[in-house]
Amino acid sequence: MKKLTSFLISAALATLLTPISSAYAEWKELGSNALMVVYVDLDTITTSSEKAQILSMLDFRKPGMNPNNKQAVSSIIGLNEYYCPEISYRPIAFKEFAGNKGTGKVVSDNNTPDSKFEPVVNESWTAGVFNVVCQKR
Repeated sequence: MKKLTSFLISAALATLLTPISSAYAEWKELGSNALMVVYVDLDTITTSSEKAQILSMLDFRKPGMNPNNKQAVSSIIGLNEYYCPEISYRPIAFKEFAGNKGTGKVVSDNNTPDSKFEPVVNESWTAGVFNVVCQKR
C-alpha cells in the first residue's frame, strides 16, 4: 500500500509541477512585504483528513541566489502540505525560476516528499498560506 501511495503522490506531483508557470495558474495575491509578493492558486487546494496541499508562489522584489549553483532566483513556485491541527507545513516540491512570477530559466527543480513538518511562524508567508488552506476546511 505504501508503494501505491508513493506512486500516486509522485504522479500527482508530476502533473502539478510539470506545467508550472504563471500561464497555467490562477494566482491570487495574498500579501507582500519589502522582500516579496506571495501568491496562491486556490484551484490547487486538495485536502485529506487534517492535511491540505496548495501551490504557492514567492515573487521576489530583488533576486536571491541559489546556494548550490550560485544562480539568481527571482521566484519560487512550490507545492506545500499543511497539517492544520498542528499549525505546521512541509515542502513537497518546488522550482526556482530566474524570472519573476515563475518565468524564465528553471534554476532548480526540487522534490522533497519525505520532508518533515515545521512550525508555521506568525507573520511569515507560510502563515498567510496556512490561513487560506486551513480556514477553508
